[in-house]
Amino acid sequence: MYEVLVIGGGSAGYVAGSVLARKGIKTAVVEKEKFGGTCVNSGCVPSIFLFDSSFMLSRWKEIGDYKGINVDVEMSDCTFSKRDDIVSYLSSAGRSLVENAGAQVYLGEAKIREKGKAEVNGETIEFKRLIVASGSSPISYPGVITEDEAVNLRYVPRDMIVVGGGYAGVEIAQIFARLGSSVTLVTRHRILSGFSEKARDYVIQSLEFDGVQVKEFHEVIKMEGNEVVTNKGTMKGEVVVSAMGRRPVLPEGLTKNYNVKVNEKGIAVRRNMMTDDCDVFAVGDVIDKPNKTAHSAMYEAIVASQTISGTPMEVSYECIPKVIYSDPQVGIVGVPEKATKIAEFPFNAVTRATISGLRDGMVRIGFNERNEIVYGEVIGKNAEELINILTLAVKYRVNMFDLATTVFVHPSLSEAISNASKSVFDLDVDRFK
Repeated sequence: MYEVLVIGGGSAGYVAGSVLARKGIKTAVVEKEKFGGTCVNSGCVPSIFLFDSSFMLSRWKEIGDYKGINVDVEMSDCTFSKRDDIVSYLSSAGRSLVENAGAQVYLGEAKIREKGKAEVNGETIEFKRLIVASGSSPISYPGVITEDEAVNLRYVPRDMIVVGGGYAGVEIAQIFARLGSSVTLVTRHRILSGFSEKARDYVIQSLEFDGVQVKEFHEVIKMEGNEVVTNKGTMKGEVVVSAMGRRPVLPEGLTKNYNVKVNEKGIAVRRNMMTDDCDVFAVGDVIDKPNKTAHSAMYEAIVASQTISGTPMEVSYECIPKVIYSDPQVGIVGVPEKATKIAEFPFNAVTRATISGLRDGMVRIGFNERNEIVYGEVIGKNAEELINILTLAVKYRVNMFDLATTVFVHPSLSEAISNASKSVFDLDVDRFK
């Protein structure tokens, strides 16, 4: 009998299995398809690989113009093969981490037959506690490819219609536009809901510069095959991509055998990732919490594992950042509504950004009446890295003056963060460049 059974070998599942096994807790991890889950196989990894490829194509041309260098670059079929190799490597690495930690791996679908018993490929597995990390699946329509399938295409379509203005839709639209597709991005509301107006404006400007037709406030009436019908007309494309969200995937027999509440967003959990049944925890895309990212899932897995092993922890979602891998990238952390003031600093006044021709974007820091940092936003190149500085600041409510009097390397892009805080105390001089 296992102390803990983990259903799912994605970002949350393989972390939970590894952490528990290293603590000496007898653990089994069941994965239905491939280790790594959505992030590795059909999300972050292939998407960012293609984004980097498309970014380098456009960036080298820009650098040539900016620094007076003649550059002639193009993409080859090897790009898709290299993407697949990286995905395969990281998927195998996820399984190896679990096995090397000492957990038992089962390949197949886990079906819960009764409390404490699951069936995998006809074999019965007994366990005391359960961690559900079974992930999510994209919303699909007849003849329309999903966001997961889009980032695994092995060719560049002539034209593409992407339906959905969230992070997945924006990233896919920009990637394929830069690779050579004629792209239309269709969304019911504004793109990137939950991000600031300034972030949206930067991203829309960049999308349109790349040739993407952004059609906001288009209500989709029908979507099938290569056709999309909205309240404002009909569009056709060689490929139509549905990027309209995801649904949680529940293990068969879960709600029948355990007192677990499920709503339209997923399994209801407490801040320690426990469900209403004290023997069942849930983590990752399958839960009803808002930040459905790989790094959030990994941290939830750590919280669940620590709680099970006797060291209780809780998740604070306001301290978990989000990043859009667009160009410019956008990173946010914290709660903007808690800020009484916002300090801003543009990249075009940062020396390192000027040197590298990365002048689009800005840093925004929100703080309260006690000068404690409660919100951070980075728009621009390397937002995925820079937002981590502000994440630490938000988590520990760092005082703006303490940040302003911390020495940052010069020249560096991170000086935008330093200068934003300095501007509050009239200590920044770079803004006058």
